[in-house]
Amino acid sequence: MRKSFSYNLIKKIRGSYFIFNSISENEEQLSNAKLNANLGIIRVYAISVLTLNAIANFFQGLMYSFTITALAGAIILCLQFIKPLKYFYINRYIFVLTVCVSITALCYVEGMLLGDFLYLFILLFTFIFIYDYKDTFQLSIVFLCVVCCFGFLFIYAPLNSTYQKVSEATERLTFMSNIFLSAFITFFISISILKQYYTNAQALTKKQQYLNTIFNTSLDAVFVVEGNTLLINNCNSRCLEIFDVIDERTLIGKSVAVFFKDFNTDPKVTAIFAANKNNWQGELTCNIATGSDFAGYVSIVPFKYGNKLLKKISIVDITEIKKTQAQLVIAKEKAEHAMQVKSQFLSNMSHELRTPLNGIIGVSNLLLDEASMPEQKEHFDVLKYSSEHMLKLINDVLDFSKIEADKLELEKQVFNLADFLLKIQHVFAKQFATKRILLLFDIDEKLNRLFIGDQTRLSQVLGNLIANALKFTDKGKVTVAVSIVKSNSKKASIHFSVKDTGLGITEKQQQLIFLSFTQADTTTTRRYGGTGLGLAISKNIIELYKGHLQVKSVLGQGSNFYFTIELELNLSNNNFVKEKVSNALQSLAGMQILIAEDNSINMLIARKFLKKWDVIPDEAANGIEALQLIKAKSYHALLIDLEMPEMDGYELIKLVRRANITVPVIAFTAALYDNMHNDLMQKGFNDYIQKPFRPEDLHRKIATYYSNSETTTT
Repeated sequence: MRKSFSYNLIKKIRGSYFIFNSISENEEQLSNAKLNANLGIIRVYAISVLTLNAIANFFQGLMYSFTITALAGAIILCLQFIKPLKYFYINRYIFVLTVCVSITALCYVEGMLLGDFLYLFILLFTFIFIYDYKDTFQLSIVFLCVVCCFGFLFIYAPLNSTYQKVSEATERLTFMSNIFLSAFITFFISISILKQYYTNAQALTKKQQYLNTIFNTSLDAVFVVEGNTLLINNCNSRCLEIFDVIDERTLIGKSVAVFFKDFNTDPKVTAIFAANKNNWQGELTCNIATGSDFAGYVSIVPFKYGNKLLKKISIVDITEIKKTQAQLVIAKEKAEHAMQVKSQFLSNMSHELRTPLNGIIGVSNLLLDEASMPEQKEHFDVLKYSSEHMLKLINDVLDFSKIEADKLELEKQVFNLADFLLKIQHVFAKQFATKRILLLFDIDEKLNRLFIGDQTRLSQVLGNLIANALKFTDKGKVTVAVSIVKSNSKKASIHFSVKDTGLGITEKQQQLIFLSFTQADTTTTRRYGGTGLGLAISKNIIELYKGHLQVKSVLGQGSNFYFTIELELNLSNNNFVKEKVSNALQSLAGMQILIAEDNSINMLIARKFLKKWDVIPDEAANGIEALQLIKAKSYHALLIDLEMPEMDGYELIKLVRRANITVPVIAFTAALYDNMHNDLMQKGFNDYIQKPFRPEDLHRKIATYYSNSETTTT
């Protein structure tokens, strides 16, 4: 469908303006503001013409014409006070309607011979100024309004007035003044339109220069090619540089395929350029006009311009990056080879050193066990200490070598943490007694259970920290504190602390002590010995546990080395099960207990002990089953797991207490957190049992509630 001549005329005159100013919302507001300013100019012209006509009509006694022109002028004057941007469209519609109606009314009461209809042509012309040519709905309404006015006038309006008497001289004067005013207004509107067109053309030129500057100063070579044929449509200056081309005109119209080495030989590359929907980016080999090639990082972005499919191909020369990567790979391989050689050397040296040391340490122990003279025993003690110290140094060097090669790994062993700590205390007891330093172990009673971890590496860390504390403490004490911070059914967070009353470390030295081959003071090595590897190794072991070895120290007052790690709980065995103790516990025959527990192993263990005490328990695998049994039967006590499917222990206790059921409820849980006892009591529990449990603890608690219930019954 062909567009009207007026539409095309408007597009030609104002096209550049709207291409430049309709890009974003802010630019659209700017466009409306300019159109509103143009509307203001037209309103001034309209008010001036209507005012002059009103004055002339009044003195000529043409009261109908005076009323029409004065009323129209007043309405247009009021439009000046309407907020321009907020009511922009209403303002324009009222203005056009007012002018059209007033011109039509004037022509009808004055007659067509006075020439008032000439202003309708000017009104059509001013649409270029006050309407966005892209808004076809608005244009259609306004054009329809003016055309209807024209039709009405040429069909119904008389040539001479039938409402008011107009002399021949007045007709001639009014007609000439209307021609003059319409020509005058048309002239000035045309000048304004041409001026705006020139301003918009300059703005468009500057915009184009700005975009060209960005396009040609890009560090990427950019081709714009036809979507299907891949013929070059445009390119920037960087393309000429990296492809060694003198003039871009030699590239326009050529296929971009000539610049890619594997385009015709590799189907994958051909498929990349053939795709018209998805973006692509990756590395391709690019050809230079001189015959050489380079590695390029290429991105291909399809887009549409009008009805034409185009592709933007951006290329970055990554030759230097590839060279650097190759050099890094070679350097990495050399470093890894050197590390392997070093590790092999240390391993061989370890074997060679350990063989004679084994003999020395073994013979030293044999001699110490045999009867000897007092002065000989002193020599044997020195021999044993020196050989064991040398073995420790060798172990430190080997461990450090493993850390550097990223080969140090933690094993998974099942061990009782409380027993483990007591063994460490026993190992160091004699050394502390010899130096007359007090060694204290503060062990959380909840640690007397099985954990899974690498007790060898953990022993190495604690041994290093305790040995350092002993080394740098001349008087006072060393305190080793271990406690559970929090736990759940699978793992526990455990805090370790080794605090001494020794020399202390300055803030500056604290930043250095965890570095390899580094000690707090250069005189330390001469006075106390050591390689400076102990803390570095300990730090790396703790980091394998996802923890951080830290220190707080005050010079002259002592140091506190501490860390927190997570250890898995061993649920497959129970180190608290003591058959002799459980067999000696009294019978609880007649006691009714419900156990709600989803773990079959935990259920089996609890059932086993309860049956030994002549208790036959009811069992539920989740809270829903437990609630049904509680409502159907009376129990002396409930043993409820906190973590169950379907309904957990917290939800179950809410429903039990809401139903006013006062049966004693014992939480059966592996969780551990701060203020746990008070929290459970507030939620409605009467007590709790920690998993894994001691049989005597479980017996004592359920026996208490059984005896209380019997006393109440009695």
